Amino acid sequence: MKYYPPSNHIYYENSDVAINKLNIKDLKIITEIEKELVIKAYETLHKELDENTIFDEEYLCITHEIIFASLYEWGGKYRSVNISKGDSMFCPYINLESFSKDIFNKLQNDNYLKNYEDIALKDEFVKKLSYYMCELIVLHPFSEGNGRGIRLFFDIIVTFNGYKYIDYKSTLENDDYISASIDCMETDCNRMEKIIENGLNKVTSLH
Repeated sequence: MKYYPPSNHIYYENSDVAINKLNIKDLKIITEIEKELVIKAYETLHKELDENTIFDEEYLCITHEIIFASLYEWGGKYRSVNISKGDSMFCPYINLESFSKDIFNKLQNDNYLKNYEDIALKDEFVKKLSYYMCELIVLHPFSEGNGRGIRLFFDIIVTFNGYKYIDYKSTLENDDYISASIDCMETDCNRMEKIIENGLNKVTSLH
């Protein structure tokens, strides 16, 4: 489902396809290209990850830019219009900057969730991940691709802490993730917390 007025300015007329640099108007083709770009973004950020990586507001924008900037003008840029999807109205664009700074100031105070390698801290880690994921879902800072950008952002954080990427596969297929995201709009992180808890697993040592 695409975003609606006034955000429909990013789509071709009478289309669910976002205006793109390749001028592709076929939804199936553009969807396949986006899938490939997401895979490449995971590979790039995973390869570049090190102890000096800071998971701040700039990194969130870089994450989104790496996925989408080669295809869309708005890749990595905060939106400048209000957007809604279904009955959900996301953070008004006029408040994006201040609300984003509040979120990332809290994340900085939590040391960007860099201290959760110990499996004994998994429960606390899950609660922190679900809280910040819900905060960014409500923020919905980008014109499109928020879900993919936000999931990649947190997948790199869990990788830093020695975990596999969070497994959302079944919840994306049966719309549980969408339902949990809607709950986030009502400040209810419980379903998102359960999704992350079930999908978060340590990397198995080869030694």
